[in-house]
Amino acid sequence: MSINLKSSIMKKLSLVAVFLFLSYSLIFAQEKGEKLPYNRWEIGVNAGVSNFTGSYVVSKSDFLKYFNNFNSNYTLGYGVLVKKNFTHVFALEAAYNGTTLTGSPVTIYSAFKTGINEFALNTVWNMSNLFSKNKIDRKIYWYTKLGTGLTHVNNKNFTDPTVQGPWRYWTVPVGVGLVYRLSDNLRLDLGTQWSWVNTNRLDGVNQGGLGKTFLIGAVRENYLYSHAGLSFMLGKKPVKPAPVVEAPKPQPKPEPKPEPKPVPAPPAPPKHVTPSCVGEIFKVYFAFDKWNLNPTSKSELDRLAKDMQENPSVNLEMKSHADSRGPASYNMKLTEKRGKSVLDYLTAKGISASRVNAQAFGETQPVNKCKDGVKCTEAEYAVNRRTETLVIE
Repeated sequence: MSINLKSSIMKKLSLVAVFLFLSYSLIFAQEKGEKLPYNRWEIGVNAGVSNFTGSYVVSKSDFLKYFNNFNSNYTLGYGVLVKKNFTHVFALEAAYNGTTLTGSPVTIYSAFKTGINEFALNTVWNMSNLFSKNKIDRKIYWYTKLGTGLTHVNNKNFTDPTVQGPWRYWTVPVGVGLVYRLSDNLRLDLGTQWSWVNTNRLDGVNQGGLGKTFLIGAVRENYLYSHAGLSFMLGKKPVKPAPVVEAPKPQPKPEPKPEPKPVPAPPAPPKHVTPSCVGEIFKVYFAFDKWNLNPTSKSELDRLAKDMQENPSVNLEMKSHADSRGPASYNMKLTEKRGKSVLDYLTAKGISASRVNAQAFGETQPVNKCKDGVKCTEAEYAVNRRTETLVIE
């Protein structure tokens, strides 16, 4: 390997290291205090198909000019990975991919067969969380990856006698994929990765530059690996601690007051009749992460507004709640929005806002066992997403 090539590789690896460090620092500065605790290891296996995708000229005159002298075949590929998830957005992945590239010529060359062993360190980005304020462990999300590594290239069948192996070349993997969370510890990964390899030896032909330096006519080649796999999360998902509730302070004992002098009893006031609607509770329910009213909720609130119009002396105590999924600060804001939706609907029906005492409780008062760390059904979560109104005098 020439001194120029060594210098070029060292410069590229240095740039990649700087990129990884800046990416890591940016993610932590951006998300501090906005997310649930999340710091887990992950291991995975995958299998799929690989194929040689062509060659690019990297000379100054024909930069990135594409050509392909072969009809490439789809062959079996496989891989393993170990990943460290630092946040809900950013992870580092050490990966190995193996395959054998084959193809038949369309011009004067012979069929080729090239063994591939790729070792890479990749940055992995959860794009669904990156573009969302709510950074959670999602059921479905899509990701991108960018990394650097080395590829072991072994030309088994080749045309040019100067092309043989094994050789090791600097590689840049770029990928995208979709993940479906099957459970807290098991994920299905569907993805594809394009690997740019700093060589012209993948198709068994030396088209120029010998794959060593960026000379005039130098060629670089790449291949595609599309896969499906399973990954396993190690350890338990962290659970944020329950909020600390301070005990109420004891009230001071009142000082004894002097006995009042008897006064003539005032005339008895007219007997008060309590409206029949006092003590009645009206409930409306909401969809996950929503605060808009559905037709059933509006019908219930129409009945409540009618009672208040017929009884102007009554008022309302209104309490809004959320289920335990998501950050507590986010759920508190969500329940404030739910209470506002109910209040806006009643005021639109002619009910004065001064007659309503609205309070938001977030996820702190579930009606069942569904607190943080407890796995529940969707129906059990649904009964906690509610706004309750109590008619009082």
